[in-house]
Amino acid sequence: MYNRGMKVYFGTSPRVKDKDPELIEKIYQLIEKFGYKHTSSWVRDISAEKFYALSESEMGEHHKKTIVAIKAADICVFEVSGHSLSVGYLANYALENGKVVVVLGQNQESLKLLNSVKSDNLLTLVYTVVTLESGLRKVLDEASKKSDVRFNFFVNPKILAYLDWVAQKRMVPRSVFLRNLIEREMKKDKEFKQ
Repeated sequence: MYNRGMKVYFGTSPRVKDKDPELIEKIYQLIEKFGYKHTSSWVRDISAEKFYALSESEMGEHHKKTIVAIKAADICVFEVSGHSLSVGYLANYALENGKVVVVLGQNQESLKLLNSVKSDNLLTLVYTVVTLESGLRKVLDEASKKSDVRFNFFVNPKILAYLDWVAQKRMVPRSVFLRNLIEREMKKDKEFKQ
């Protein structure tokens, strides 16, 4: 196990949860069993009927809480056996924000759309009820190895102003911009071996 108390955001479509609530609860519990902490419990508490009855302001509030929970997570896990544009949006949002994303599906067809996504941070798992526990443990261990480690450092006000400008102008978080700079330098440095 590599999780070191890592945090996980777990999400799925409310329709998927309604179709197989025991399965979704099992995934939720397995994540806890493996030592991860959840950043949200909404998937436990919602049904499609309750979700789609939310008012516009309640839906906006739910979206804000979801974004906060994704940002707080080290790894994001999505069950996608049922088609959902919302879940696809959240998975993409997580990837764009540098998160390691694990996508679970009960068949290869449910993961088909992801074939065009090229990211080292995207891991997929096709599972059955029998293979769920061992497969999820393995893919979460792999995700833990890929997950970012928090690293703080000090910059002068001029550098901070530039990073803020980049974030606003290019619509890229400061940390993602810095990570991209470092990764470009790593590719150029022939002496670096990992």
